[in-house]
Amino acid sequence: MQADHKGDFSPHNFSSVYKRHPQQRNIIISFYADDTALLAKGKLPSQALTPLQNYLTNLETLLIRWKIKLNVDKTEAILFFKQKNDWPKLNIYDTPVDWKNEVQYLGVALDKTLTHTNHAREKFNKALRAQYSLICRNSSLSIDNKVLIYFAYLCPILAYAIPIWECTSKSNLTQIQALETKTLRMIGNARWYHRNKEIRTALKIPSLTKFIRKLSDKFYALEST
Repeated sequence: MQADHKGDFSPHNFSSVYKRHPQQRNIIISFYADDTALLAKGKLPSQALTPLQNYLTNLETLLIRWKIKLNVDKTEAILFFKQKNDWPKLNIYDTPVDWKNEVQYLGVALDKTLTHTNHAREKFNKALRAQYSLICRNSSLSIDNKVLIYFAYLCPILAYAIPIWECTSKSNLTQIQALETKTLRMIGNARWYHRNKEIRTALKIPSLTKFIRKLSDKFYALEST
């Protein structure tokens, strides 16, 4: 569940409110600026929804005391479950929150089946639109500058939050890898007889797959410490 809050407070004060609230073992809180995510898990949806609703009900009292109000209109709820969303809705201030098939949190599209297909497609399209204006074959930029743009701009677009959605389907990753290959050929102004491996070697650009794996390994290594 993702919530947006408003009121006369700073993010530090808002985090202080949560720290004062009794913690529950099955509830995970993640917040950044004025965006907050509440997560609960269970083998069945009911095992997650009941403690989450109880937590929200108890939290309302504390928020009212601190004069902080959740923006119900911008609050979204998603159930990561393959079956239909016919489970009871969560209520905030006696207002039911509809279940969504997909929500956005910190720029990441999270779908209910966690296939991340839409997120991968969104990043693919964004990078595709960017590359033609920056490193097209008719560009007057030098190859070195095109490579710099690739690392500084295009790679971050494709790799944003990659440790989260790296588990997407092979077809999604294949589509992104095809874009990578096309981009490298544009950077080097390659002809049809130039092999992709030769182009990569000449440009000294590691494969996107290795780049993604390096980011993921680094992320999970930090998480485990």
